[in-house]
Amino acid sequence: MIITIGNNKGGTGKTAIATHLSIALSKFKKKFY
Repeated sequence: MIITIGNNKGGTGKTAIATHLSIALSKFKKKFY
């Protein structure tokens, strides 16, 4: 899904992916650390 979103929206899709990754990382850090 991430790849298709990036291909469809281009730059905006990449920034959205970056934000989702940062949010996911923060959630994982809260769970494990």
